[in-house]
Amino acid sequence: MNLRNKALTGVFAVLLSSSVLAQTAAPAAPTKEQVHAQMKADKAANKAFSKTVWQAVYKTKGLEDTDIAVFSEARTGKVILAGMIMDASQEQIAQDAAAKVPGVQSVTSKLTVYEAH
Repeated sequence: MNLRNKALTGVFAVLLSSSVLAQTAAPAAPTKEQVHAQMKADKAANKAFSKTVWQAVYKTKGLEDTDIAVFSEARTGKVILAGMIMDASQEQIAQDAAAKVPGVQSVTSKLTVYEAH
């Protein structure tokens, strides 16, 4: 009977250690389809996030005569404003408007003041 208990204890020890090893194994690399699906989801999220920021910018008083494009990364909250403004003061107005949008973590301006020739 004592030998049987030792054998059972050994079997349980092996089973327990193999389950621990199974839990600590590295996760499998994502498949090509999973990567493609994630990229597609990221692209859609970035587009929706950019649209939300763009709408906030264009609804802001003082930016009516601007041509501002919004590029963003929804996952990180980074926003880039690019395009033409009529007056240098509009740059800060646009940055402030974009920064107020929920989810925005940083705003970089690549805005240029339009110079008539």
